[in-house]
Amino acid sequence: MRATFSGFEIAKTGIQSAETGLDVTGQNIAKMNTEGYSRQTVEQSSVYFESSSYKYAPVNNTVVGQGVSLDKINQIRDQFLDSRFRTANSQASELKKLHSILSGIENIIDETLTDGLGSTLEEFYKSLQTLASNAGDIEYSGLTRSSAKKMIESLNYYIEQLNTVKEQEEYDLSVTVDDVNTLLKNIDKMNRAIQVETLNGNPTNELLDTRNLYFDKLSENLEITTISNADGTVSVMVGGEYLVDPQNSTYETVSLQNTAGYMTINAGGTELSITSGTLKGYLDALNGKGAYATAGENNFNGIQYYKSMLDDFAASFADTMNDLNGAGKPLFEGNTAESIAISPEWLEDANFITCTILTTAEDGACDNILRMINTLDSDISITPYFNGTFDEFVKSMMSDIAIDTKYVSDVKYTAAKVLSSIDNQRESIKGVSLNEETVNLLKYQKAFEASSRVITALDEMLDTIINKMGTVGR
Repeated sequence: MRATFSGFEIAKTGIQSAETGLDVTGQNIAKMNTEGYSRQTVEQSSVYFESSSYKYAPVNNTVVGQGVSLDKINQIRDQFLDSRFRTANSQASELKKLHSILSGIENIIDETLTDGLGSTLEEFYKSLQTLASNAGDIEYSGLTRSSAKKMIESLNYYIEQLNTVKEQEEYDLSVTVDDVNTLLKNIDKMNRAIQVETLNGNPTNELLDTRNLYFDKLSENLEITTISNADGTVSVMVGGEYLVDPQNSTYETVSLQNTAGYMTINAGGTELSITSGTLKGYLDALNGKGAYATAGENNFNGIQYYKSMLDDFAASFADTMNDLNGAGKPLFEGNTAESIAISPEWLEDANFITCTILTTAEDGACDNILRMINTLDSDISITPYFNGTFDEFVKSMMSDIAIDTKYVSDVKYTAAKVLSSIDNQRESIKGVSLNEETVNLLKYQKAFEASSRVITALDEMLDTIINKMGTVGR
């Protein structure tokens, strides 16, 4: 017979282990639909028999262990998959934002469903052809002026809408920067809480889940690098700059800077090098000058690129037509897409347009109108990067935005597929399976019942030994 109640202790550890397993399983089931939750498991180990702690320890080899030890409750995650997910999340979010902004630009410039600059330019060209056959006729001169006015209004509308998109995206960018600062503040707060609880030896799984969720959300906006520290805290870096540095008890807030229309994201007085994420999408769309970019500037075909193209078109068209109409007789005023307008002289007199430059011309002469038509059909250096007709220029601009939007759309689709695939892999590890947890419920329930039955059996044995043995002859 054993000299101690070791059997009861072994059975008690079994009951405690089963109870903890049931608690953890219940926690998993209760929070299976909670965003950011990672399933938990009970880590157990066998307690070995230590003879030095027992005065009457057996000396043979029939000794069993001392039950089960509850070491910790683990959070099931794969840090490598977390890192891959956040990188893919940054890339997918950047492309999603870029596609959204480019689609907005395409809706302004594209003429697939509505008439725009290209259609009004063609209408003006046809009105000049009609005027050539009716030179000097006030009615046809008025129609030509009306066509020119419609084309100018199309230019004005394009630039007005582009400015509206720009203002909206700048506002949305400022809101996103505020969201980033809120996430950084919350990560710093979680770091401090985890550090305290870790030093006190308390579980931190729920705090870790919350912090990981903040990391996931932050990765939507910019690509981050996380560095784990021995005290349970995590440092966050972007482009070589620490945004959260628990080792020095600091975290930086990011700020939006607008220098002459060029947007940057700064932290601690230093411009951040942002390689992907929603912020990168905003910056490319707002700063991108395309072919107009100089060294060190953003060369993406963004809003500034299309505004510059429209401005060059407006300036070149106004200069060309004004020169053809004769010195001191401007048909247009202004040299940008926003400022260009019909000149007051032409507005006052439809016949202000010069039909002939011949000093001895007969009535109805149209040699100058023909020069205008011929010039519109000829190649002109409209921008430093484009030589062609005005009609070809407009088609080139529409082609640029269509190609850019389609390309970003295709890449966005691929990035979303990659993100979904990585997320599925991650969820297969950290996610809660109802079927698996149901099996665990039955497993721990049966283990609890079995350990309880062991105690009952031991109790009956002790009752027999204490109350029933040695009673013969009483």
